[in-house]
Amino acid sequence: MLLGNQTALGQVKTDATKEFAKLNQAYHSGHLLAGQYFLKADSLTHQLLSEGKHFETKELVSLLELYEELAWSKDEYRRARISYYFLFFNNARIFKKKGASMYYAEKITAEYKKNGEEHPLVEQLQKCKIYQEQRLYNKVIELYKNEKNYLETLPLLLQRRVVDEAVGLNAMYILSPTLMGYIKMNDTAAVRQTAQLALQIGTAIQHKYPIKRSQMLYNDLLLIDIEHSVANFEHRYNDAKDLLNRMQNLKVTYKDQATNFIDINVARLRIENYLNLKNPDSLSAYIAKYESSPNFGQSQSADLDEYKAKLQHLKGDDKGAYAYLTDALKHERDLQASLMTESSDLLYAYTQAEHSHIALQKAEQIKQQRTFWLVLISIGASVLILTIYLIMVYRSRKARAQVEALNHAANMQVIAMEEVKYQAVREEQQRLGQDLHDGLSSSIAAFRNQLEVLSMDIEDIPLRNKFMALHVTMAQTYETVRNKSHEWFSADTQRELSFEKQIKMLTDGSLPDNRYQKTIHIDDSSLTGISTDTRISLLRIIQEAVTNIIKHAKAKSVEILIYEEAEHLILTVNDDGIGLAEKKSGKSNMGLESIRRRAKYLNGELKINSGTKGTEITISIPIVLA
Repeated sequence: MLLGNQTALGQVKTDATKEFAKLNQAYHSGHLLAGQYFLKADSLTHQLLSEGKHFETKELVSLLELYEELAWSKDEYRRARISYYFLFFNNARIFKKKGASMYYAEKITAEYKKNGEEHPLVEQLQKCKIYQEQRLYNKVIELYKNEKNYLETLPLLLQRRVVDEAVGLNAMYILSPTLMGYIKMNDTAAVRQTAQLALQIGTAIQHKYPIKRSQMLYNDLLLIDIEHSVANFEHRYNDAKDLLNRMQNLKVTYKDQATNFIDINVARLRIENYLNLKNPDSLSAYIAKYESSPNFGQSQSADLDEYKAKLQHLKGDDKGAYAYLTDALKHERDLQASLMTESSDLLYAYTQAEHSHIALQKAEQIKQQRTFWLVLISIGASVLILTIYLIMVYRSRKARAQVEALNHAANMQVIAMEEVKYQAVREEQQRLGQDLHDGLSSSIAAFRNQLEVLSMDIEDIPLRNKFMALHVTMAQTYETVRNKSHEWFSADTQRELSFEKQIKMLTDGSLPDNRYQKTIHIDDSSLTGISTDTRISLLRIIQEAVTNIIKHAKAKSVEILIYEEAEHLILTVNDDGIGLAEKKSGKSNMGLESIRRRAKYLNGELKINSGTKGTEITISIPIVLA
């Protein structure tokens, strides 16, 4: 019997050793027959797996020792031998041990063939699962097409009881990812044909009820899941919502089975449903429920962040959506790195050797030569795994460095754009100030003088008073316009504040407050008239200096100052670290070379004072007004 991908990291509630000891005692005391023991041992193992318990091979072999002894004691228990290997298969499959799961799939296939079932579909099922996890839906469809003729005969074979219902259930597990592949290809005809075949097989299995309760549960669940996929494909989102309610009700129908895996699957599907229905409130609630589920694991982190990104986009917060998409990408890369570290062929060979070794221990003494080779293979496996791990670490660091470089580039682009914006604002203010001074201000002054002359020629005292009041008002207006024109024409303080803000933006991300004490100060008017190119070059020099501090200095305090002295603009960057590496080793540092080039480009002079108490970088640049 095959378990679905039920859990990731659930809390283990059942003590496996104690529960199997009770079960074994019940059999030895005569309270259980062999057939009853098999059913209860199957149920107990499935419960443990659904709670998130992952068994090492030796541990599960030990727990199922009585199971194995009974299953191979009589020919009438041959079906139990299939179930025995299925327990190992499910244990490996749920916890992503692909090599081990393929090994046990071959064992199951061999036992089926001994019972006359030539096409059990177990190996094909597991290959489909692996392809689906790796999103290789073209491989899934290729495998389906190879088996299509046989799959189309299954409804009739099941009706005639020629094949076991477990084979039909395996076929359902193949058709489910196949349907998803055709949905992604938007192949309407293939979607409907695949769904129809799955419905025929599932219905044929239902006609054989009652069978094992666990098989009934998974068959009903797969039928609903396939209907749900088709409803989504046809944009019948309200029907999809009703199907999810039916799926949730299976927990009541099969309350005697381990069904806690249904919650996290339904939560995930409801998230997708509310995304389709564009219902942000319900979507937010189910995202929280999905994240807080006891069966939520690291492998779902990428999906979770993607859902959060879509929620933010639905709310109109594209910036927040971008942040979550970035996290989703990181989790996806981590997951891919984890998958790459597992060498399927190696695990397959190791699992085969391990299981064969356990079997040989019970049958005969292990020969010295076999032990030697097993140890040698284990050492080789360890070396290979270590090598793969180191490669993955290198690739992870390289990817992280690329992301950091991209972020630095983005920050500098933002800073450059802000500098250009403030330059444009300043130029426009100066133009408006000049226009006010030369145009409107002059006109108002002339009008004021005319009012003064006219008031002196008027003999009517009340009228003269009115003219004098108008003259006073016009004088006040003139002063206001004149002051505003001077303010705009000479305004540069805002630009300096903007430049200081840009420096803080540059340092806040790379020098967190909980690790560094930062002092950033720009003297008043020191940057007045300094060109945009010079400002951007200063920012890049500061960026290189901060990068050196992070990489080499081991500093706790950083100070950045900009001030004017003797017609020169002075930039100093100080830290209290261990000093520059190039002073000790004699080797040049790429970051310092970049600072030297930029200082030379600005016709500036660079001085570096470095010692055990820290480093001071000083750049003196001749002031050339823009």
